[in-house]
Amino acid sequence: MTLIEDTLTLYKREMLIFKSHLRTNIIRSAMFPIIFIFFFGSIGSSSINVNVAVVNYANNPQSLSFINSLTSSRTMSITSLTTQTDALNQLSEGKITAVIVILPSFPKMSAGNPAVDVYYSTSNFEAVQAVLPAIQQAAGSFDSNILANQRSYGNTSLRPLYGTTSSYVVFLVGGILSMTVAFGMTFGTGMSLITDRQLGNLKSFLISPISKDSIVLSKILAGATEALLYIAITLIVGSLDGVGIAMGLAGLAWIVIIGIMVAIGFAGISTILASRIGKVEVYTIVAQTIVMPLWFLSGAFFPTTSFPSFMQPIIMVDPLTYATQGIRNVMMLGYYPLAQIALDLGVMTAFMAFGIIGSILLFKSYTD
Repeated sequence: MTLIEDTLTLYKREMLIFKSHLRTNIIRSAMFPIIFIFFFGSIGSSSINVNVAVVNYANNPQSLSFINSLTSSRTMSITSLTTQTDALNQLSEGKITAVIVILPSFPKMSAGNPAVDVYYSTSNFEAVQAVLPAIQQAAGSFDSNILANQRSYGNTSLRPLYGTTSSYVVFLVGGILSMTVAFGMTFGTGMSLITDRQLGNLKSFLISPISKDSIVLSKILAGATEALLYIAITLIVGSLDGVGIAMGLAGLAWIVIIGIMVAIGFAGISTILASRIGKVEVYTIVAQTIVMPLWFLSGAFFPTTSFPSFMQPIIMVDPLTYATQGIRNVMMLGYYPLAQIALDLGVMTAFMAFGIIGSILLFKSYTD
């Protein structure tokens, strides 16, 4: 038989095994979304030391007192800039999260004529939710009728703004989706290979006239198929808590594509590990040691910008960072920027290639 025929034959076997334990697989894949979405999603989140620039055009004692009150807030790290143009440029470049412009009329303010303009990034909803109330509270100490003019900068579309119309639970689901798929592959595909070895099935495959590559490819293909179930369960659980997809059906398609790419990559990684590790206990420890940090650093719970600078290089090469980012774009932003598509899919494609090629080469070296 050809490689394709061998792969499809073994793929059917893998799916029959998966089907025989379908109830267990559904319960297992639903546990993480239920726990994290309903528990952590209700907690919400808070930001500390969000980068905020202040442009003080008033330059009077009251405005300086206002800045001091902002500085004392734990939610903000204040940087003073001289011009609004410079501040907005830094905002658009992602160097800061919000800009506070203190107008010359400060502190004379009213709902119709605010003396404080607030420009905020649409890329970090958690930080926006944290700083806006603090700014309002500080300004309110000067005038109880203050209503800061909140302006969304950098997004002129009428689509839902990233983070300003979404809740933390929507933000969280993006991370849960990538986690559910990654863990499903790690403790599904890899464990399947180890089980086949322990039961003697793997030896039977190796001595039979089939391609060795088909053994690996069938498990990766089965993992990609199983990922569809994990994605569906996570979205269903999220929908019970009011989570939707801002991009609609097109967004759902993107979520499926990204989820399958994550599945293929981690199915390959788990096969690489299982090719070298024969004991389930050791495999579980090693797999958790690899997957857990990657998932946490992907920004599953908090935006990656809130992590310390020494972690940023790891975040930049973490494939789950780009998977989570892509899913959140379609769920919260309502569209997928072309530049972001190229970056996310480029990284995920490289990750898939590494998983597939690496697993085939290492599995061959193990059996030779």
